[in-house]
Amino acid sequence: MTKRILVRCPTTAKLTPTGQTVEEELWNTTKLRTHKVTCAHCAKVHSWTKKDVVLAR
Repeated sequence: MTKRILVRCPTTAKLTPTGQTVEEELWNTTKLRTHKVTCAHCAKVHSWTKKDVVLAR
């Protein structure tokens, strides 16, 4: 099942979509580099890595 990749805004603590998706079955073996996203909640740019990710339900 395809899941959206979300990260938590450090300012508001709300989850922000990254615009990326991943197959849930492949998540454990997926390699991600550091990415940046403009936050929908605070409008700042946040850097994130795989350890920061929450997969959407």
